[in-house]
Amino acid sequence: TLHQDFRRYNQLETAEDAQEETGWKLVHGDVFRPPTKNELLSIYVGSGVQVLGMTLVTMVFAVLGFLSPANRGGLMSAMVLL
Repeated sequence: TLHQDFRRYNQLETAEDAQEETGWKLVHGDVFRPPTKNELLSIYVGSGVQVLGMTLVTMVFAVLGFLSPANRGGLMSAMVLL
């Protein structure tokens, strides 16, 4: 759809077509505006990155053999401690 919009904007023939706003030009104000609750967004992003990093580190420890599957609950304990 974006390619069609670019093609249409490049092939404008009349001044009336040039004044008509369609496609991404109608939503560019919503796309590039800052979020209303930046603090909440940063909290969610930071928490998500922390959980993802903790999961990756725990899985690396498990793959390297530091966490034995014979030890029940060891994986969950390691995730909580990390």
